[in-house]
Amino acid sequence: MQSRREIQRENKQHSAGKTLKRLLYIIIAVIVVAVIGYFFANQPRANARRQTVNIAKKYAHLHSPGRFYIYNRESTYYTISGQNNQNQPILVIVPQHGGDVRVVKQAAGLSASRVEQMTQQRRSPKKILKVAPGVFNDKVVWEVTYRNHKNQLCYDLINFKTGKYVQEINNL
Repeated sequence: MQSRREIQRENKQHSAGKTLKRLLYIIIAVIVVAVIGYFFANQPRANARRQTVNIAKKYAHLHSPGRFYIYNRESTYYTISGQNNQNQPILVIVPQHGGDVRVVKQAAGLSASRVEQMTQQRRSPKKILKVAPGVFNDKVVWEVTYRNHKNQLCYDLINFKTGKYVQEINNL
């Protein structure tokens, strides 16, 4: 026959096992919810990328899609980098709500990495948040979003071909 202490010890061990199982189920549920939330949150971006790639294949003969960019100013533009049929690096810029699709040879202007270097040299930002091509005043530009040393949000628009600063918004 078991003593009362032995029975209590077994009950505590059994209770600890139940608690551990419950905790494990909760952790698994949180992970599943986070993964599902991430999937649904990124669905609009994935759809925009897929549509942009399809348009770029049709109008620019893009055959190897690369990096995808989103530019938001007066209008939203989606851009896909890649190569055309002649294996030339291109950027295909597609307006979100219809309009002219622009195909730009990357060799005709600045690269994203060059724009980042320019921003580092000229602004010395704390962190560059985003570099994306788009269209401003009917010209192709690079939008650079960064945080300065005061942790304030800043934007620069740099002309794709010339490298000149088109617009600067600092200390937001």
